[in-house]
Amino acid sequence: MLQRIINMLNDLRPRQLLVLAAAAGFLMFVTIIVAMNLITKQEVSVAPPVVEEKAPPPPEIKKKSVVVAKVTIPPRTRIQDSMLQMKELPVDLVPEGAIDSFESVKNVQVRVTIFSGDVLTVQKVFNDTANEGFVGEIPPDCRAVSINVSEVTGVAGFAKPGDKVDLLLVEKGQYSATTNILLQNVPLLSVNQDTTGGNVLDENGIIKASPISNPTIATFALPPNDILKLIAASKLGEIYMMLRPANPQSNYVEAMEYTIESVGTPKPERVTSALPSVPDMPLPQLPTAPPVQKFDIIAGDQIIQSSQPTTPAPGTSTARVTAQNSTLPAIPSNGVSPTVEIPNTPLANSPIINPPDK
Repeated sequence: MLQRIINMLNDLRPRQLLVLAAAAGFLMFVTIIVAMNLITKQEVSVAPPVVEEKAPPPPEIKKKSVVVAKVTIPPRTRIQDSMLQMKELPVDLVPEGAIDSFESVKNVQVRVTIFSGDVLTVQKVFNDTANEGFVGEIPPDCRAVSINVSEVTGVAGFAKPGDKVDLLLVEKGQYSATTNILLQNVPLLSVNQDTTGGNVLDENGIIKASPISNPTIATFALPPNDILKLIAASKLGEIYMMLRPANPQSNYVEAMEYTIESVGTPKPERVTSALPSVPDMPLPQLPTAPPVQKFDIIAGDQIIQSSQPTTPAPGTSTARVTAQNSTLPAIPSNGVSPTVEIPNTPLANSPIINPPDK
């Protein structure tokens, strides 16, 4: 049988072979499609029907409208409508004391920095009712004290309430001036009775620097012992304020002092010799003894002692002259005593010599 089919195929022409091949391919294609349909129908009949389950609806989330900062608001800034916006938040995310209307905070000065996107709360905006007023700004361990300032000593009015300053003492002498750091990191409470020092923001949320015009009085918060130091120093010289930066490298610096002398300071005289010259001074005069009154003593024919003063020769001592002028008393001979003649008138301050008995 197979041999006949082969012989029949060999007898066919090429065209007949092409037609036969096309017919065979078509039959094969039809057979494949029918087989696939049968298999698909069988799987569908066997698989269980799929039931689509509907998801439960999400629970309804309760929201609340609150006031949110549109820009960063620095401390001591009065709130304006342009700085705020309304935003709905889930109730679970709303903080305690959240503000829900612009009118509640309009033109109110904030206590702390409120960043962009933060919810405004009563704690951030309003002060504690127990600390309202100027006394609420004074720390518990401090007191408020005021001194006179000017546009020069008051940093041209750029030092505002709430800032920290350092105080300098400038003491001026006759020919010099001395400056030293008196107090550091001092809280400034007010300038010219302005306790707010409110900042002003432009449309872009940038603070406009507006100095206080003509500052005359500055009030600080200091411990009592520092107040005594400040008041005493204000009577010695002039007090200058130094405005501290927002983020200083250190809160305190070492004590410093600087003294400058004037060009008109008198210069000390230059010493010309090693030893000072001594002026000629007269020699002190020794007191002279009062002259002693003398009288002549005559023994025989010789004068034993003369009342006339004898002037010594140059180079001759007084004792030698006296020895030369004096003669030894004559020795009486034959038992005759020498006769001593005494004047009748006694001399003043001279002893009285009685004549010898005869």
